[in-house]
Amino acid sequence: MMRFIYLCLALTFGFSAHADDSSRFMQPGDLIENTGKGVASHATFFPNMRFPVESGPAYANSHAYAPGGFKADGGSECDPVNYSYPWRDNFCEFRRADLPVCASGGHQGQDIRPASCEASKHWAVAAEDGIVAHVGRFGVTIQSATGTLYRYVHLDMGTLQVKPMDKIVRGNRIGKISNNWLGPLPIHLHFDAKDTVMLNGEPKSVFLPPYTSLVASYQLIMD
Repeated sequence: MMRFIYLCLALTFGFSAHADDSSRFMQPGDLIENTGKGVASHATFFPNMRFPVESGPAYANSHAYAPGGFKADGGSECDPVNYSYPWRDNFCEFRRADLPVCASGGHQGQDIRPASCEASKHWAVAAEDGIVAHVGRFGVTIQSATGTLYRYVHLDMGTLQVKPMDKIVRGNRIGKISNNWLGPLPIHLHFDAKDTVMLNGEPKSVFLPPYTSLVASYQLIMD
């Protein structure tokens, strides 16, 4: 059964980064300047989520506006700045305009670079127990027992370990992270999470900010 997240209540939960982790994690909603208006909520919407990359280190940042990205001023996707801390949120970054929780539309998930700038080396893994709800041209969607949809995009589809309707256990391998898309992209995992929330008194299925949940789950595999 699909669970309901009451957005007004969820916003009261605190950001879970440890006090000594300011060098590793920028604050939620702190996007690169002039790339959109982020969601500054400290809510951890998915507290039981497993980090979606099998092992660290990993680096959450923008693949589009960082060096080597299609909206950047040149540079290399393998620039060391892309593979270093601190993490930076890019939910709501300028991409599209139909996300109800974003003030001006935007990117519906978080870009995550694996440990190294190498395609088809690092594994994406299941965030929760569930089933494989969809396998597409570029990625996989996992549905949890409570109805949350976790999507993994830009996988090397030739490395998939799952097929539609497979049961999957938290931490199971899904496929290797690559740059699979319609055109050239930096190597990264696009990860997003969609759930049902109450917005203006009505239930709506929407993409929710994953950043704080990713921080919390990353700390568990790295600490």
